[in-house]
Amino acid sequence: VLLLAGVALLFGCGYFGGSRPSRTAHASVPHPVPLADPQAKALEGMVEAVGPSRNQPPISLKFSIRDRPQVGQDDEIDYAVIPQVPGIETLRLAFASLNGLQVVSHGPGLAAIKPAPGVPILGSITVRPAKPGLFTLTAAVAVQSPDRSVVWPFTIPVIVAEGPAQTAANLP
Repeated sequence: VLLLAGVALLFGCGYFGGSRPSRTAHASVPHPVPLADPQAKALEGMVEAVGPSRNQPPISLKFSIRDRPQVGQDDEIDYAVIPQVPGIETLRLAFASLNGLQVVSHGPGLAAIKPAPGVPILGSITVRPAKPGLFTLTAAVAVQSPDRSVVWPFTIPVIVAEGPAQTAANLP
């Protein structure tokens, strides 16, 4: 009796090619595809710049180098300044480098007023290496809060390869 009831139930559900239930009765509701957060996508390939070792700064600086820098060629370095604490009134950022790495352009000067904690402030700079080697790009981030003003130094290592015409593989 149980076996016959099970077979009858399977026929009723359409398992053996019998009548099929209407698809509109159980139509699935399409779920919206979550939109990718452009700021999260920008931070995806970035790494932390080297910050001060003694104190924890109220901001973090991340960066990514678009291409491997080559002698005499401009290259873009994308960055994100991320406030870590509330109460910052203003943030200012400046870049500099010495001996062999030139900051060609850093776009409009970065100045943020009352930045929100955890919300990245994105930008990019252009550098041009004059010679191969390991260089340091320095970022100075001035942070002003109601009770004090401090400049936090960060460093970004930049490894510069010789130009394609100067590599050992291309020599006769």
